[in-house]
Amino acid sequence: MQRYFLDSDNQTISGEDYFHIKQVMRMKPQDQIEVCIKDQCYLASIKAITDKVYFDIIEPLKKNTPKVEITLIQGLGKSDKQEIVCKYATQFGVSNIIFVPMQRSIAKYDDKSLDKKLDRLQKIATEAARLAHRDNVPKITYVDDIKKIKHTFDKGFIAYENTKDDTLWDKVEKLHQHERLALVVGPEGGIDEKELAFLLEQGYITVGLGSRILQTEIASLYALSVIDAFMQTKNS
Repeated sequence: MQRYFLDSDNQTISGEDYFHIKQVMRMKPQDQIEVCIKDQCYLASIKAITDKVYFDIIEPLKKNTPKVEITLIQGLGKSDKQEIVCKYATQFGVSNIIFVPMQRSIAKYDDKSLDKKLDRLQKIATEAARLAHRDNVPKITYVDDIKKIKHTFDKGFIAYENTKDDTLWDKVEKLHQHERLALVVGPEGGIDEKELAFLLEQGYITVGLGSRILQTEIASLYALSVIDAFMQTKNS
């Protein structure tokens, strides 16, 4: 079943989703789709396809709300690493992804290309959310300095290779439903000592991800999979 995320509840679909329904999927009236509006998804039936797709709502669908609200603070990586993070972190249920250049980041975003890059990353997240049948799409943002991020989380974890005794799993076991969690993953080369000191001052704690050194985009996905796996079994 195809799922579409809409900005308004006027029961019409336009733009790229209209093209997808009409030209790619070649749908017709009475075909069924799923539409998500303001974190609530519905089963819907296509009524007509003209200049827009018009549909009727049949019934609301069961919510698929993550048990914890996760904000991934990802050090800017080189090449297509941001796209990999967006695609798979979305499937693991993150609520927000904040990309931030760090001292050891190789890649840099300039003002001219920033909007275009963020638009592409948001589209990748939307497609991944559709594939994963999420109720919503995570918000993708960029902050040019880690000190500008507002630290309003219940818990903050830093994936840090030199932390051996306190593993992520040890800390995840103590998570509670509906907590707001921030996960910081550094770029290639890891987190700089000054950045680490700043985050520790904000109340973050370092956690280990095992005995192996992981690439930055893999470290993010590994950590998110651990959190997701535990929360799926907690109070189930």
